[in-house]
Amino acid sequence: MTARFSPRPAARLAGLVMGTVLGLTAQSAAADVVQRTSPETGPGATAEYRYLTLENGLGALLVSDPRADKAAAALDVHVGAGADPEDRAGLAHFTEHMLFLGTETYPDPGEYKSFINSHGGSHNAFTSALDTNYFFNVEPGFLEPALDRFSEQFRVPTFAAELIERERNAVNSEFSAHRRNDGRRFWSALKQTFPDGHPLAGFTVGNLETLSNEDGELRAETVEFYERHYSANLMELVVIGPQPLEELESMVVPRFSPVANRGHSAPRYTQPFLESEQMPRLLEVDAIRDTRQLQLTFPIPSTEEDYRNKPLSYLSHLIGHEGQGSLHAVLKEAGLVDKLSAGQSMDTGDQAMMNISMSLTPEGRDQWREVVRLTFDYLDLIRENGIRQVYFEEQQKLNDIELRFRERDKPIHEASSLASRLHRVAPDDVVIAPWLYETYEPSVYRELMNHLKPDNVLVSLLAPVEETDDWQTTPYYDTPYRLTDLEAEQLVSGSERSEQLTLPEPNPFIPEDLSLVAGDDMPRPRAMGDGPLELWYARDTRFEAPRANVYLSLRSPAATGSARNVVLTRLLAETVRDELNALAYPARIAGLDYQVYSHLRGITVKLSGYSDKLPRLMEDVLGRLRHPELDPEPVRTRLQQIRDDLANAAERRPYEIASGAIHEQLLDNVYPHATRLEAARELAPEDLADHTARFYSALDPVMLVHGNMTRAAALNIRSRVTSLVMEDVEPTEVPRARVRRLAAEEQTLDVSVRHSDQGYLRYIQGADSDYATQARFRLLAQLLSSPFYERLRTNQQMGYIVQGTYYPMLEAPGIGFIVQSPKNRFERIDESVTTFLKEQEKRLANLDGETLERQKQAVVSRLAQDDTRLSEVADRYWQEIDRGNHDFDNREQLIEAVKAIDHEALMATYRNAVLEDPRALLINAHRDVPREAESLQSLEYDGSFPRTVTGTE
Repeated sequence: MTARFSPRPAARLAGLVMGTVLGLTAQSAAADVVQRTSPETGPGATAEYRYLTLENGLGALLVSDPRADKAAAALDVHVGAGADPEDRAGLAHFTEHMLFLGTETYPDPGEYKSFINSHGGSHNAFTSALDTNYFFNVEPGFLEPALDRFSEQFRVPTFAAELIERERNAVNSEFSAHRRNDGRRFWSALKQTFPDGHPLAGFTVGNLETLSNEDGELRAETVEFYERHYSANLMELVVIGPQPLEELESMVVPRFSPVANRGHSAPRYTQPFLESEQMPRLLEVDAIRDTRQLQLTFPIPSTEEDYRNKPLSYLSHLIGHEGQGSLHAVLKEAGLVDKLSAGQSMDTGDQAMMNISMSLTPEGRDQWREVVRLTFDYLDLIRENGIRQVYFEEQQKLNDIELRFRERDKPIHEASSLASRLHRVAPDDVVIAPWLYETYEPSVYRELMNHLKPDNVLVSLLAPVEETDDWQTTPYYDTPYRLTDLEAEQLVSGSERSEQLTLPEPNPFIPEDLSLVAGDDMPRPRAMGDGPLELWYARDTRFEAPRANVYLSLRSPAATGSARNVVLTRLLAETVRDELNALAYPARIAGLDYQVYSHLRGITVKLSGYSDKLPRLMEDVLGRLRHPELDPEPVRTRLQQIRDDLANAAERRPYEIASGAIHEQLLDNVYPHATRLEAARELAPEDLADHTARFYSALDPVMLVHGNMTRAAALNIRSRVTSLVMEDVEPTEVPRARVRRLAAEEQTLDVSVRHSDQGYLRYIQGADSDYATQARFRLLAQLLSSPFYERLRTNQQMGYIVQGTYYPMLEAPGIGFIVQSPKNRFERIDESVTTFLKEQEKRLANLDGETLERQKQAVVSRLAQDDTRLSEVADRYWQEIDRGNHDFDNREQLIEAVKAIDHEALMATYRNAVLEDPRALLINAHRDVPREAESLQSLEYDGSFPRTVTGTE
């Protein structure tokens, strides 16, 4: 492996710089910069990058992107939950929460959130084992004052004593909301296999017990944790905006140079995750949901330093391959496995873990030893024949193509990712690090493979268990688990299936023609051709990449009408997807993605990626879609997975169940999960063949061809689709689903959940669906969201999940007020929400013109958000085609409607639609509702909405 690099210049160890944010001259600000460098960007980059090393040790990456319609910033502190004191689990996470809540300059705890929200932005943070990451976005013109507020959190946070209790409850609510999450429960059990006292084995979220404050000591300990670990030399900042680099630097340097450099070092975790002398072992974990997950975990050396060559990615590519003859394909054909993935789960810089994870069928659960043995057979095959330069060169070529034509991410996601990455790669490489694949390293691959052996594995099995009385339980999550020894010889195979395993063949889908088609881009799609297949076409090379999208919706009368039809249509789509997987997986690796999924009117196929080989993939997909094999055993396996998924819906969090109930009550052909589960349980594999025949007896097809495609190519694809799909098919029309209009009164629906938390949703529906009503509901949601969060989440501590949001449903505008609480019941929450809405009338009535215009601009900013990927443009076009808006101007119409809102009209809507005669549906989601009582409830309706707004395909 390569030598350890130094991600920061030595000058970053300089001492603390004293100074103030305001009043610094350009000369003194420049003096605070020790070094400036320009990271490598790769070909085709349109943004400019500059990396600064400030005198206080803080690193700052500035990104000037003229295409950015939002500015964003992120700061990553290289300290996470692993640094929690032994007797203070969750303190790092609690510190993250408290940092938002006021600074010496901006003491109001809601000021930061309110400022960001009122200027078209959003913010959040997360605490991982190794890092704490803070990020926001905002309208570009307000980046500087946003950075002023952001920087103060790392310079002079107040950790206000009066907020400690509130935030303890918030953290506890967060813990409660996720307590029944099987992923978190499994991770809590996996950490029980770590050596005693391992710093990364602790409880990371925190709750009222671990964050006790009986003597008022928690604030002092939080401040101590902050001062012990939050140091400028452990911080990496990223700022993205359309402003020039010099302007971005002038914003950043005076604001972040005063952050204290306390000279701390990032914690290092050298103690092994798993002790080799205790391996192999079996960890069994009881699951709440109907799920069956098998994971093989191997402790391996860190590969963090070798990011330029990515040896672990080389091996993960081969292990996780899903093409014909792969481990995944053989296990799936045997009916043992549904999904398989391989990769790293954690790398501390000193050690790491490699996982091979699989989703098992019921048969796979019973034969998990066979699955494990075959996995080691495949690892042996890679060890013997998989270390080949041709595999490396193929991956290197694909990485080079992806780097050349890489697509932008949203600025807020890009900033967060880059800030975390700066702790792990050299600043010069930070932009292109994910695509670097420089050197073929067979000796390193073999060294890593030596760790992927039966005597160095923890086998974990997550599945429901009937009897766990003699098992242990994890702290906090109360998850039953059992840890037993295995013999390595038990994992050696004698399976006949080993002979079916093969390594990947050369990938036929790697693009060769990367040129752009000639001609001007089209401002919107145009209808082309005659006949039963409606085709829309738009040439579009705005991102200067040879990518295209082909979307095809096969709308059939047989797709809906009953829960049975809905389940069978889903079964058809997912069975076809399964049949295609081994064949089409190489295309996905080569940058050609495809989706096959069911929706309210039928089945949609989406293909996106490099245009060169896209028509070839289209032929494969459509051929299988029109003439699926429908072998009984694979269909039976997929049907069971659908049953599991529908059964698991009862384990969703209360607010998610409440949201689902709204859709079930208001949308045509949306049936409750319980109803679909009952239908699924009555189906047999042979029912799918009959349904497929009925599905294809009559179709209402529509297609979009968009991107790097000529008109002739689009017409040729249309011709091929017609011949492949429409033969012996009767053309028909399938109407869109409609939304039921609630009666002008307040109604309540009780729904059952299995979670101990209370779920609450107040949904307020607009009376009509014209653009003016949509615009006013969007603006009201914008005006109410921050104060609703501040009142119920921050001040009243109703729960961790508190949202006031625009809540559209097809053609119906709406507003949703969502709460999930571990301690408050429905009546208490509803009283708080009702009081809040009544009190807001006065605030809204007193809005001054400047505030109203600023909030309108925030809505416009979100509506006008720039597309960063070609597929985002195609998705917008597809929604417009679905709703029948052939002017493709829904977004523009909404923007103009928002701009036209006056104060009087806004208040009239608020008083009529929210306070006086609301079309409101309240969902009371709690544990004590009998299922039979839930199914007997009915609502009053006032017809359906006459036109559509949002697509369903």
